[in-house]
Amino acid sequence: MNMLPKTSYREGEKNLPHEPVNEIHVHKLTMQQLFVPVSESRHFTREDAAKAFHDSMLSVDARSPQPELIKMEREILEGKSRQESLAKFKQATQNEEDRVARRIAGEQRREEEATTRVKTDRYEFRFKEINADDVGYNGRSRKGTGWRYGAPFDDRKRGLVKIPTSVP
Repeated sequence: MNMLPKTSYREGEKNLPHEPVNEIHVHKLTMQQLFVPVSESRHFTREDAAKAFHDSMLSVDARSPQPELIKMEREILEGKSRQESLAKFKQATQNEEDRVARRIAGEQRREEEATTRVKTDRYEFRFKEINADDVGYNGRSRKGTGWRYGAPFDDRKRGLVKIPTSVP
């Protein structure tokens, strides 16, 4: 029981911060129980565990939405000070947020440049250049004109097999 983190609610007792385990995302492929034989001399990592569940599955560290936070905690465990690691974490996350903001601003700018606006008394018409070849092989691509309003799905057509015939 000493290995598990505990939170005390007594007055004046100090708690060490610990990771809340109920906020960790559980991948659906990891819900099965596996028995993977591994030699004792081999170091079994999180990457190895991910590959045991599925060939294309990424490890927990690679799937994490905040890899900078994992890096900060590893630096603290290696012996660096918490203040120094926290400063590096804040700088790394700020750089990432700035990069995402620049990318979103660039996408909005390109979208605005591709749109021609015509204002009238009551309305503002917006026109975009559309390529008829963008609809794809069967005319149902999301890039095509009228995708939201287009043809119904095949599941409503009569005479088609609607249940899966194979398991991927």
